[in-house]
Amino acid sequence: MEKHYDFALAQKKWIKRWKEENTWHAVADNRKSYSIVIPPPNVTDILHLGHALNNTIQDILIRYNRNKGFNTEWLPGTDHAGIATQVVVEKRLAVQNRTKNDLGRELFVDEVWSWVNDRKDTILKQLEGIGASCDWDRKKFTLDSDLSETVAIVFKKLYDEKYIYRGTYIVNWCPRCHTALSDEEVEYENRNGKLYYLRYPLKDKKEHIIIATTRPETMLGDTGIAINPNDETKQHLIGSTVILPLVNREIPIVADNYVDMEFGTGFVKVTPAHDPNDFEIGKRHGLEEIIIMDENGIINHNGKEYEGLRREDARKKIIDDLDEMGLIERIEDYNNSVGTCYRCHTTIEPYLSEQWFVKMSELAKPALRASVNGDISFYPTRWKGVYDHWLNNIKDWCISRQLWWGHRIPVYYCDDCKEEFVSIKKAVECPKCKSSNIRQDENVLDTWFSSWLWPFSTLGWKDNTEIYKQFYPTNVIVSASEILFFWIARMIIAGLHFTGELPFKDIYIHGTVRDDKGRKMSKSLGNGIDPLEITSEFGADALRFSLLYVAGQGKDPNINKSTFELGRNFANKIWNAVRYILLNEEHISVAETVSPENIFDGWILSKLYELEQSAEKNLNSYRFYDYVRDVYDFFWHDFCDWYLEIIKANSESNRIAIYIINRFISLLNPIMPFITEEINEILGNSEPIHKKSIDNTEFEFKNNIIMMETLKSLITSIRNFTAETGMNNIQIMTNSESEFIYEHLELIKALTKNNELIIIEKKPEKAIPAVFNQGMLFIPSQDIENPEIILDNYRNEQLTLSKQLEKTQNTLNNENFLNKANPVIIEEMRIKANTLKEKINRINVIIDSLK
Repeated sequence: MEKHYDFALAQKKWIKRWKEENTWHAVADNRKSYSIVIPPPNVTDILHLGHALNNTIQDILIRYNRNKGFNTEWLPGTDHAGIATQVVVEKRLAVQNRTKNDLGRELFVDEVWSWVNDRKDTILKQLEGIGASCDWDRKKFTLDSDLSETVAIVFKKLYDEKYIYRGTYIVNWCPRCHTALSDEEVEYENRNGKLYYLRYPLKDKKEHIIIATTRPETMLGDTGIAINPNDETKQHLIGSTVILPLVNREIPIVADNYVDMEFGTGFVKVTPAHDPNDFEIGKRHGLEEIIIMDENGIINHNGKEYEGLRREDARKKIIDDLDEMGLIERIEDYNNSVGTCYRCHTTIEPYLSEQWFVKMSELAKPALRASVNGDISFYPTRWKGVYDHWLNNIKDWCISRQLWWGHRIPVYYCDDCKEEFVSIKKAVECPKCKSSNIRQDENVLDTWFSSWLWPFSTLGWKDNTEIYKQFYPTNVIVSASEILFFWIARMIIAGLHFTGELPFKDIYIHGTVRDDKGRKMSKSLGNGIDPLEITSEFGADALRFSLLYVAGQGKDPNINKSTFELGRNFANKIWNAVRYILLNEEHISVAETVSPENIFDGWILSKLYELEQSAEKNLNSYRFYDYVRDVYDFFWHDFCDWYLEIIKANSESNRIAIYIINRFISLLNPIMPFITEEINEILGNSEPIHKKSIDNTEFEFKNNIIMMETLKSLITSIRNFTAETGMNNIQIMTNSESEFIYEHLELIKALTKNNELIIIEKKPEKAIPAVFNQGMLFIPSQDIENPEIILDNYRNEQLTLSKQLEKTQNTLNNENFLNKANPVIIEEMRIKANTLKEKINRINVIIDSLK
């Protein structure tokens, strides 16, 4: 066995072997199945630490269930990411002073395909690099031909069922991407802006009304003024006419319950073509819909003298002109929530446009019922309320996008007989009049329209394949919270509607990876960490272990590069311990079963069995931190700090230690696959971990555990007592288990490096006392040369520890800290507080004895 663990060599070796042997490929059989479909990463980006966390969690679940004998399928893939990908390629063309229009649609799509084909396999190789045990033969891309056909089948079904319709409504329009967005694709930012109070003259009267608006440029499209019908101070104005400044258009004052009498002045300008609420008011009162901007956010001919100005420039000129006309009442600073494009962060323009929509209220009811009835479970549970709220308030989904990259809407129009029809395959003639003079809708579908079909489309739903029948429904979806609505809720809606089954029953929402200052990692902040940089410097095992160790259930982990030292150190600890155990073994033999030869064997075997039980419990409830922490504590503390030290001191056989390692690596394998496979091979096991049969013998020696805890408490107390006093002449008096202490006195001396220990039956008259869980320790007073010096030292230590405890308790009492801090940090601080209390109590006893 090599002296040091070479993680780079191990990673290269096992990735190559897994690939050559097609290790992770699944076929249908009679075994119970366990399956996950990967949340497909966008082809636009390389993996970041969020992907690493997400996929490590999935891999742990897959490997654990595979090792238990389940037929497992983890299906990988990538998403075409319509808007994001088109934006990236357009930017590449811009560097060459070209645009998509220079190429035309067909050549532009070819250009995107060329770029995408270089990217999508790179992302999957990155997943390979962190140890993801996906079924690589079944990798999917959302624009694969079979998935594209499924999209068309689903579209036609919804169209025929009257769930899909086309209409002219206000949509969220991105002037940069030149496309509509769904409500969920709009991100809101708080911005410091202005609230403008403008004077609108009343017709035939020498008076005016005051309008408050944050977007004065939209007044060019005003076609009405609304007041609340219950506003007694304004009722006399209902039916009056206002002269719209700058464009001199006469517009009516109407009464509408939408108006909030408490906001602004109680008068609301109505711009039906540029505001969703105004659109509804306009419909109720028959107001004209005037579009004043083009798709670039530039004022069009309806803006008259402002035509050709960008909306920001138009705002400035309009305010200057109104000011010159004396029509500005006042301007106030105003903090406003502004909608932006989730991809390019351009300010969204509410825009009247003809688009395709899916009616969602009826479709969503079974998905809501599944949550209410408990058919789906959320981890953490708080996300259930968020999910339910969204479905209770769901709006129709705008599914058309004004892009060239994506699934083109499968609707055709006949220019001869004006027939509109949907075709799953590319249509060549009109089904009604047989004319070939047909054209396909220019728009593509929202990226999420293919993604909401992902769990069943990827497994072969349209052909009812054996793989689909074996692995659908899947078991769990692992995701970040930001796509709970984009993707997770819609997958549940689609799964129930098209397959009659939930696509998964468990939903695990993990946190967002943040830096050590609590900021979300991003390219713009420059605080991101490339996971492949971590695998090169620390190893993939260290990456995986460390991510899970700092990520409590659903909490946002705070991470910097030093975080991964934890996993690297643990890997080295495991390697060194195994190397020590095997160092003097001429022939390595792993026993199939063992029987404990002493209490130490019984204790460590019982602790191993406890660990195996807690691991299953924690993984079934998605408590990954608890699982990782327990594995760490068992190996580092129970096994290395105690069991190995004991057998080393007693010069005992390593037979049971080898047995424990063999069983332990199966438990560790889902977290750290590379080092465990290396050790498995070194132990001489002919089968890889996921194929070998592991003895699951139950070891439960409760009496051994009690005696061992006594031994640990005694040894720890002796070490502390020696360190605190600087003296070795320690006497041991036990409350019970005295025979056990007598029997193992030489071991206790060896582990405490104190040959002066003696056991007494009666408490000395004068002595410095200390306690352990089954008795007390003493140093006779006559043996102490300078008791005052020792007393002063203890008082100083008591003061120092008390200050540390006060500081720690203040932090733990801080609600803000408890709400934001990583749960691992909170738990460590609680342990620290308890340890400080124990030390202070022990010192108080000693101080009292020395007074």
